[in-house]
Parts: sequence; structure tokens; C-alpha cells
Amino acid sequence: MVAAVYLASYYVFVSIFSDGLASDARWKILGLAATTAAILIGVTNFIEPALLALPLACLGAAVVSLAGLVFWIKVTKLQALKITGSYIGFVLASWLVRPWIFPNLGGHAA
Repeated sequence: MVAAVYLASYYVFVSIFSDGLASDARWKILGLAATTAAILIGVTNFIEPALLALPLACLGAAVVSLAGLVFWIKVTKLQALKITGSYIGFVLASWLVRPWIFPNLGGHAA
């Protein structure tokens, strides 16, 4: 469920900030979204404590997102920064509120 939320949110942020690029590069965006979600979930599930894992996961996802957006999907650097910043902000906000909204997911696992 968390992976689906990360995928959808990434696609939405690309759609908002990329000036209509989402329809042209749909599969590339989905692949990049899946990669960043896998980094976030993988790192936070395998590194303890969670307060150390989350910054590392966000940093890794941000680097992959920026590189993929600029070099593979060909958006401008400013658009890539807006997309990545919004996405990482969303990830951090969802990490903070998830235990209250979905208490049965078990803590802060991404």
C-alpha cells in the first residue's frame, strides 16, 4: 500500500511541475517512480534505527530522482528540483502522520 502511495504521489508531482511532459514519457516516469519507491522502502526496512534510515533513504531517492528527471526524462533542473523537493517533503510528512492514520501498518516502516 505504501509503495502505491509513493508511486502515485511521484507521478502527480511530475504531472504538476513538468509542463505536460507526463503524457509523453509516461513509462519512464513510472519506472523512475518505482525506483525511488523501492529505494525508500528498501533502505528504511533494512537499516535500523528508523531515524537513521529515513534520511539515507530520502537522500538516495532524491539523487536518483534528480538524475533521472534531468538526464533520462529531460526536464529542466528547476522542474526537477521542484518535483524532487515536493516528493521528499510528501514522503517525510507521510512518514510522520502514518502511525496515526494507519496504526495497523506497524510503526514507521516505509
